[in-house]
Amino acid sequence: MTRNPMTFARKARKALGGIAAASVLAFGVAGPAHATYEAGVQAYMNGQYAQALDIWQRFAVAGDVRSKKILGDVYSGKAIEGAKSAASPLEEIPIDNVQALVWYTLAAYHDFTAYQTPSAHEVNARILAERRLPEIRARMSTADVTKAEKFVAQTFESGSAYDLYRLGDMYQKGAGLDKDNSRALQMFALAKARGVGEASAAYEFLEPLMNKKEIELALNTVEGWQPPLPPEYTGKTPQQEEMERLRRELEEIRMAEARKAVSDIDVELIQRSLAALGFRPGSIDNKLGPSTREAIRRFQYSTVARDLTLSEPEKQSVVTGVLTPKQTVTLFKDAAEVEHPMSEYVYGIMHVRGIGVAQDGKAAVDWLEKAADHNLAIAHYALGVVFRDGTTGLNEVSPDERKSAYHFAQAAALGYKPANDALRRLSFEYTRDID
Repeated sequence: MTRNPMTFARKARKALGGIAAASVLAFGVAGPAHATYEAGVQAYMNGQYAQALDIWQRFAVAGDVRSKKILGDVYSGKAIEGAKSAASPLEEIPIDNVQALVWYTLAAYHDFTAYQTPSAHEVNARILAERRLPEIRARMSTADVTKAEKFVAQTFESGSAYDLYRLGDMYQKGAGLDKDNSRALQMFALAKARGVGEASAAYEFLEPLMNKKEIELALNTVEGWQPPLPPEYTGKTPQQEEMERLRRELEEIRMAEARKAVSDIDVELIQRSLAALGFRPGSIDNKLGPSTREAIRRFQYSTVARDLTLSEPEKQSVVTGVLTPKQTVTLFKDAAEVEHPMSEYVYGIMHVRGIGVAQDGKAAVDWLEKAADHNLAIAHYALGVVFRDGTTGLNEVSPDERKSAYHFAQAAALGYKPANDALRRLSFEYTRDID
């Protein structure tokens, strides 16, 4: 199950937005926090996973380090000790490495100094979370790590002046976040201006170690800095979310219709498109043999090779040797863009019929004309049909007998026999309409 990163950000920011203010409260109610942590464990063991998550998230926000650490565990798919009798949680709590890294980081850099002496269980939770950071990072893409780190930073920036100091300390040490002295100095300056004594000392220590450009960058960003907006001001409106849902449904319908349409495409056309893109499908024999399948695998990998949001195993999972409808459309689009005439023709027809793409008359004519410029007879014939019948959908093309006759005549001159009959019928109907 893939989670929408924006949905996760809104939910998690709402859960963590008050982490700094709530952390003061947490240790004032240490007993209930621990009791509720245990209640979450009990709910988890009973298979009540949603309830367990809700309990842990509430008390993680309130500053309970054990709740933060166990949230990292459940989102990373780690077994919870003592919960062997519970049903498998993976259906209700899918592995989510971004959330796991966020919670482990918040647990690993949990601050005890401002509160009463922590218990051995709390200290142990922080140590275990810190140990698991390299493991969880190793199985994540660079983009996902960056996403998690950005959210951790936003969480601290939304907090108290002391949290700004802690964030600066993390940037300075490269602890939980990439080392960045300019960002560290920025946070120290912000915290210092808000009365955090430790930030003043940290600022005085760091500034002499930086060059003039780094210092200017930090101080320039201090002047216009604002804490992150709450989720209700940054999230999408219900109307926007509904529109996105409808667009996704329409895309699914379009792909379902494309599935049958692309299944009728000759393998020879696929082979020629692969060859035009340099994927060497072997002999152009209209057979889906080993060489063609291997060429398809190379093409499939090329479509995801530069995607930083995917891990290598995820990239390899698309390399099947069998084209999906969406991949088929992408193949002809890519080949059309390198001016392969037959691919330009096929991609034009896809726009005429709305196969895997929006039905768009103007785009259809543009691609078919590109193919016709290579003296491809069937492309001229297709243009004759388009101008004879017109199109529906976006950017409709109105019937135009003169253009239709021209393209039918060009197709006939290039030896495409069906164009002769089409031209005769067009002439007959045109004369009849005049009478």
